[in-house]
Amino acid sequence: MFPEYGPTALPPPSIPPAIYDELLSYLRKSGCPLTPTEAINNAIKLWIGQQQANLVSERGYQWKQLFLPNATRVRMNFDGQWHFACIEDDELMYQGRAMSPHQMVLQIAGNGRNAWRELWLRFPGQRDWSNADRLRTQLSKRTASAPKSPEEAMSAAAKAMSDALSTALTLVEHANHQSQNQLERRLPRYRRTEDMMEDVD
Repeated sequence: MFPEYGPTALPPPSIPPAIYDELLSYLRKSGCPLTPTEAINNAIKLWIGQQQANLVSERGYQWKQLFLPNATRVRMNFDGQWHFACIEDDELMYQGRAMSPHQMVLQIAGNGRNAWRELWLRFPGQRDWSNADRLRTQLSKRTASAPKSPEEAMSAAAKAMSDALSTALTLVEHANHQSQNQLERRLPRYRRTEDMMEDVD
């Protein structure tokens, strides 16, 4: 058994015996210097950190159909110069001010520009930039092809199953028809007279 360090302020969490045994076995085999309590504490901290990261990733700026998570980079080229903005705390920040994509384009190039066509986006963790209008078009195509509700999803699945069943029944019917034709050709009325003559030694 591994030694534990000092008393804890709170009792250890209730862990199923099988999981605890698995943890002890892993610590022994891996030669890890952590005690079971330390390993459990680290796992809990890691889990909390992951949950916090998930909450952060859910924040961002909703631009019509597109959702831009926090830390998304936005850029626009005008007169040979790139202008950059970033999504921070659910806002599109350009030159220290929160604004809409249209306002950003308006400030950079004046009237007559379409923000969807002019702006390029790079999402967190990605290396490549994508045009906003192209992303919107791709999203619209995916949305149009996807069922709008659980009822429509069930209906689409039922139709696909019905089509598959109909195709299978057609194939079975065709196979049965072919078998029947072969059987009928073997019946006496379809056989030639010489085929029915007895063999003579």
